[in-house]
Amino acid sequence: MRRSRSISRETARLRLLLRTAFIAPLLLAIAACGNDEPAPDTPEPSGTQRIVFVSPHFDVWTVEGGGGNPERFTSRSASAPSGTNIASRPQQTQSVRYTWPTWSPDGRLVAFSRTPNLDGNALAGLILFDADGSTERQLHETQPGSVPLVANGAPHYALWAPDSGHLSFVAPRGPGQGLGLFAVRADGGEPYEVSANAPLYHVWSPDGRYILVHRREQLLLHDTHDRSTLDLDADSFRYRVPAFSPDGKRIAYVVDESGMGKLVTSNLDGTDRVTLMDVSGEAAFAWSPAGDRIAVATKRSSSLFYAELRVVKDDGSDLPRLLAPGRTAAFFWSPDGELIARAAYDDALTWQVVDPSGGVGHLTRFIPTPDFLTHTQFFDQFAPSHLIWSADSTKLVFAGAVERDVGPQVWIVDMVGNAPPRAVAEGRLAFWVPSATE
Repeated sequence: MRRSRSISRETARLRLLLRTAFIAPLLLAIAACGNDEPAPDTPEPSGTQRIVFVSPHFDVWTVEGGGGNPERFTSRSASAPSGTNIASRPQQTQSVRYTWPTWSPDGRLVAFSRTPNLDGNALAGLILFDADGSTERQLHETQPGSVPLVANGAPHYALWAPDSGHLSFVAPRGPGQGLGLFAVRADGGEPYEVSANAPLYHVWSPDGRYILVHRREQLLLHDTHDRSTLDLDADSFRYRVPAFSPDGKRIAYVVDESGMGKLVTSNLDGTDRVTLMDVSGEAAFAWSPAGDRIAVATKRSSSLFYAELRVVKDDGSDLPRLLAPGRTAAFFWSPDGELIARAAYDDALTWQVVDPSGGVGHLTRFIPTPDFLTHTQFFDQFAPSHLIWSADSTKLVFAGAVERDVGPQVWIVDMVGNAPPRAVAEGRLAFWVPSATE
């Protein structure tokens, strides 16, 4: 990921498009909200999977999927030194803000960004907490003169390996040195640099050994066992995030051949390449958790939104098939691989549920909070790290507004029934805690 003038301009254009009749009240409510306690509706029965959310005043909370039993994870007081017990340290007066919580798949650890005060010049740290809030350690601190953000509202981007053994993160390298991709073992040790030179996008192999890195136009395979990096000789600027197949045996990416982009799959070392479809502009894609097909959306390089959503078999045995027409802002496979949540755009953002076997359901129009807008813009990178689907593939969570004159809320959307969206708390970011913590 990167922070650049071009991305800032793109964000400004997108926010301008989203200024509907109720976007101004939403942004005013974010700035003016003075009560940091969550204000959920009457809780309804739900599973035990919890939601983690960032309050309007940058504290991290969790709440049950039905809206009950809210628990505060952080406090806006300065922290004690690394390794101390959080519960026993004295309260201090210096305010801090926490954002972008990233839970490990096994539920033991959570990383998030922390800045020491609320002004725009604060230097951020990437902090790793035990999930019970008992101890912490600092993994990275932004140095004066460094790039302050990796994306709008995001001081860092963190992604856990699926086996929870490592944490990778994109962060400023140092004054005048741009961004770097780092990795660190969850059980200790110092972070080391995997790659540098933004834009940087990456994804972990299912077994937690390899990191597939798209650095500028290059595609690199990094082995965390021996810290070696292989250049796969597959250059292209026509996509952001590559993908691993669910079994970890194949990878998907775009290559440039004779002036045309091609979405391909191959072995991990780049051999046995299979072409799935042509890409005339840019593409975003995601492998189904079932492992037999890939959802794809393409766009012209100058466009804010992707075009219609399609699906293609991952062995190249069939032509791409149209799933949903119109403009696509983001899309996310359900954990069971049966449905796709799509943020479509037609004068406003709309959540849709797409059945790859046929059929599109319209759920609700929405305005994302500024922070959740970053998640939507970089959906292909945030999809594995910040989960909007519940583990049972029945509900969606997001932060924003669905009604006029309503402040920033955490919303639950029923993806398989007819229940209307329901607010469970006030918040600027919201995601599901991985189901391993149940």
